[in-house]
Amino acid sequence: MLYHYNRPVNQQRRTLAERFFQWRTFKSDTQDLREKIESDFKSVKSETRTEKYFLIPGRRNVMPRMIDDELFEVRSKLNDNEPVELWERSISTSFPMKRTTSATIGSAIPRFRGSLNSVATPDSLCESLQRKSKYFEAKKSREVFKKGKVTAEISEIEIDGEIQYSIAIQSTEKKPIMDLIEAYGLKSADNTNIADHLLTA
Repeated sequence: MLYHYNRPVNQQRRTLAERFFQWRTFKSDTQDLREKIESDFKSVKSETRTEKYFLIPGRRNVMPRMIDDELFEVRSKLNDNEPVELWERSISTSFPMKRTTSATIGSAIPRFRGSLNSVATPDSLCESLQRKSKYFEAKKSREVFKKGKVTAEISEIEIDGEIQYSIAIQSTEKKPIMDLIEAYGLKSADNTNIADHLLTA
C-alpha cells in the first residue's frame, strides 16, 4: 500500500456520481400512460415515504432533498431545453453527517454554507436549511416498475393536505428513454421535474 504523510493513499478511482435521464409529468390526464406502464412494465416495489425539499428560487437546476430523515441528497440538472432532463446525484449521505460532507454541500450550494457549520442530525440539518430555502414536505406513495433499462414511477404526492399525481420514467442511458417517449407519444412540453413543479404551483 502507498502512504502519504503516514496515511494510506486510496489507489482506487473515485466513484462517479450517478447520472440518469428523466421525463416526468404532473398532468392530470395520464390514465392512458398509467395503463400502458402497468401493462408493459413489471412492478418491482411499492412504498410510502416522507420527502423534504429545500429549494432555491433562481437555482432550479439544484434539488436538495431528505428522504425519511435517513438520507440527504443533492440532485443537479446538467442540461436545458432537451426532450429529457439529465440529472446527477452529486451528493448522497446518511446520518450522522460528517463534517467533510457538510463542507461538500456548502461548496455545492454556497447559500447553505453558513447553515452547515454545526449540523449532523436530520432535525438540525432540516432546521438550518429551511431558513435558506423554500421548504416543502411531501408524503409520497409510489409504485416502481421496470422494463429493460427503463424505470417508471407512478406516485401520489401529498403536500399541505393537497394530493397530486405524477408519472416519471428514468434510464441511465438516453436511447431507451427516447424510444419509449416516441412509442408512447409523450411530449417534451409535458416534462416537468418536481422542483420546477413545486416552485411554480
